Amino acid sequence: MQPVYVTLSSSGSSPWRLTNWHGNPPMSIGFAVTVASLSSTWQLDVMMVDPTNTYPSTVSTVFQASQVGGPAASSTNGIGAISTCPIAAWRLTNNSTGGAVHVAALQVGIG
Repeated sequence: MQPVYVTLSSSGSSPWRLTNWHGNPPMSIGFAVTVASLSSTWQLDVMMVDPTNTYPSTVSTVFQASQVGGPAASSTNGIGAISTCPIAAWRLTNNSTGGAVHVAALQVGIG
């Protein structure tokens, strides 16, 4: 599976990115987040059902700025994985105006 790259240069959220349901195991996805400025704040949101709201679902934040990665609370780069709970989609949210936030997501599976 090819990595998916998303960059947000200002505050806001990216469009929802659907996950691949053909993976074996059914869900294993890794995220690597890098920021242009250590003052940037970000979060990765996931949705358990359908991001088009055909079947409304709640949005959950799984990773935030210094929640993932190293022990240093001042570092806002991060890396993390979801391997046990299937998700339907994910998006990147940039909560700051101070710099760009980049995420690379890699999921197991075909296609």
